[in-house]
Amino acid sequence: MGELSLLYFLEHGENRQDLSGRSFILAGGATLTCPIMTGGGYGAVIEEGGVNVLLSIGAGWGYEMTPAELQKKDEFYAIYDKALRDAQKSSGDQMRELPDYLEYRPYVDSLA
Repeated sequence: MGELSLLYFLEHGENRQDLSGRSFILAGGATLTCPIMTGGGYGAVIEEGGVNVLLSIGAGWGYEMTPAELQKKDEFYAIYDKALRDAQKSSGDQMRELPDYLEYRPYVDSLA
């Protein structure tokens, strides 16, 4: 595409073509590692405090939630589920049960 990436600058900045097995400390304290992908080239994994903050290993970009973010997510869904159940109870027959795909499923969410 003609655009230079961070990995390009890391490879050519130190005249090293091999980034595997090396880690780079980023300005905010996170660590960047560059695993070799099976299809060739390098991926990028940015980790801070044992959490993969951002990663690209060939199939787009991904992330993991920090423990604090997971707690906030659980708090949000507890409030949401309670409000939904209260609305269902107060409306009687006006509000049917939600289809399965709209129900909160912690097991499915944990796999995502």
